[in-house]
Amino acid sequence: MSKYATHIPPSFSIRCHSCGELILPEPWTWKHSCGAPLDINVDVDFHRIRSCQQPDLKGLVRFAPVLPLTSLPDTAIGDTPRLTEEVDGVDVTFMLDYLNPSGSFKDRGAYVTAARCAEMGFDSIVVDSSGNAGVAIARMGLRLGINVDIFLPESTPDGKKLLMRLLGAHLHEVSGDRMKVHAAALAAAEDGAAYVGHWWNPYFLHGTKTMAYEAFEQMDGIDYAVAPVGAGTILLGLHKGFSELAAAHMLRMPKLVVAQASGFAPVCAELGITRPEAKQSTLADGIAIADPPRRAQIAAVVAETGGFGAIVDDEQIADALRWLVRRGIIVEPTSAVPFAAVCGAIRDGRIPSGSSVLVPLSGTGMKVLEELTEIATA
Repeated sequence: MSKYATHIPPSFSIRCHSCGELILPEPWTWKHSCGAPLDINVDVDFHRIRSCQQPDLKGLVRFAPVLPLTSLPDTAIGDTPRLTEEVDGVDVTFMLDYLNPSGSFKDRGAYVTAARCAEMGFDSIVVDSSGNAGVAIARMGLRLGINVDIFLPESTPDGKKLLMRLLGAHLHEVSGDRMKVHAAALAAAEDGAAYVGHWWNPYFLHGTKTMAYEAFEQMDGIDYAVAPVGAGTILLGLHKGFSELAAAHMLRMPKLVVAQASGFAPVCAELGITRPEAKQSTLADGIAIADPPRRAQIAAVVAETGGFGAIVDDEQIADALRWLVRRGIIVEPTSAVPFAAVCGAIRDGRIPSGSSVLVPLSGTGMKVLEELTEIATA
């Protein structure tokens, strides 16, 4: 079941993002005592990055030299395909991360999270999820023999609930918004289980940073990387991965672009972008987070890279979704948000002709076929 790294695992440190206090890697801690999120910094250099490129290893196992883990379970996660389309003079490369085993990019973060919990001896973990994170954690829990309790909104699509049950998770449906779901999960985690919610979990970001490593390996250059942002785990993961590569002088940092849905755009608000006239989105349920704990951190890395924010409405999301479906790309509506943002940015000149753009497609449409069919055939 497990493949142990044949090299010395990288050293890493955990610090509070706000006050900078260094904390010990054990016991399991998901939030600093001051209330701020935690950051994990892995000691990475050129040689460690180059050693990830091993043709005899597939999936995230090959990234052992740059992940905060001692041993890495065998799994098919990662190495997802790319598809490049020319859109009004811009090369848009889609990372088909919805083709991961459980149907979303969250397999990457769940992998590092669950593997770390296994290393620390946990036999039970708790997560709050609107669907994809729960499915991904349930899958990894099943693989590693860890009990998984998932707290989720009652409104979660039935297809995702069925998948979580199929994967052996115990579901707890909560009436109310995501904050009520979050509170219920935290109460359950007080009994000795590890709380691994991806809004806060610093290990999750080291799973999603592998998206940056793979994009670097397969693209000649990346001018912009556009990510759907709810809790920010794709964008912050991309920033972490690209930062490690840039520090090793292996690439020029791409401009990071926040793509958010109308009514759920707190990071764009931090960047001074609003759309008060737009109706609240009902399509982008995967990023419908009004107050993500890392909102200021996300805005800061976007500004640092010279990127920008974009807010799209349901009409734009539906148009982008139909464009993707016509090309055989079957994703959930939330996954169309970054492409909708790209189309708008090309039209208004913020992404100029000749640019190379990375767009991760985050979740499969197979879990929401009824909704997807209704939108795509409208």
